[in-house]
Amino acid sequence: MKKLSLPKVNFSTALAEAISGIGSEAARLAYTAAFADPLAVETNYADCAKAATLYAQPRVTTIDDPLVHGTLRKSDLTKLYTQYFVPEGKPARRLYQDIKVAAGGKCPLCGGVGHVRTLDHYLPKANFPLYAVMPTNLVPCCRDCNSEKLNAFAVVKGNQTLHPYFDHERFFNEKWIHARVIPTTPPVLEYFVVPPDDWHEDDKSRVRSHFVEYGLAEKFSVEAAADLPETIQTRRTTMSAHSAQEFSRYLAEKGQTATLPVNNWRRVMFSTLAADPWFCSQTFD
Repeated sequence: MKKLSLPKVNFSTALAEAISGIGSEAARLAYTAAFADPLAVETNYADCAKAATLYAQPRVTTIDDPLVHGTLRKSDLTKLYTQYFVPEGKPARRLYQDIKVAAGGKCPLCGGVGHVRTLDHYLPKANFPLYAVMPTNLVPCCRDCNSEKLNAFAVVKGNQTLHPYFDHERFFNEKWIHARVIPTTPPVLEYFVVPPDDWHEDDKSRVRSHFVEYGLAEKFSVEAAADLPETIQTRRTTMSAHSAQEFSRYLAEKGQTATLPVNNWRRVMFSTLAADPWFCSQTFD
């Protein structure tokens, strides 16, 4: 939901830093020998990410410990992340921190509802351990988004969630999140997805999948429920003497702020309220 710039560190550097934290010289040599050409691995990942075909990458079983890359088994590759990339005191920890802070504190997967607390493996390391420490596979995110996704990943293109580093600008600059007002006391906003008509069917399916995968309907509705009382109070007080049309214009202006992305829950909330005759006609006495 929020486009991120590519990490400043490449796969080769991340590997070297992680490997340098391994105590055994023999183990360090084995890892280095297995990754004789990290650029080729990184280039393949980037090409597939841009084409939204990462779902077709080879998967490994979650049951046993197969060979994955050269002499390295699944467990060897996941250890690079869990034991030599994340822990405090390891040389690669600074890279972990740099990637995490690059999002500016706001989770790109839920549009900034959550605050960044960890890194999410876009391709889960349980099934795709080859990319365990690849910076472009590590997405800064909140704990909710990280835990909700777990090890699930699409098996067809249309079910792939959005990739903040590689996906086309259309996903971030064109509106596909909408909402409706439920006329209750207090009012409720219900969020849903309507992709632009001219999008490819796979792209339409992908934003729907992203919306469901990260539970955005509930997250956005909860945020709106907490924010709406302020707008209702404004209607009761400073906007009490204004007509429904004037109140609608006021809300529309708040919904067109350039400081919020087009699919931000709050921006969508104001544009939805502005277009709803029932809400704009209420005085909330």
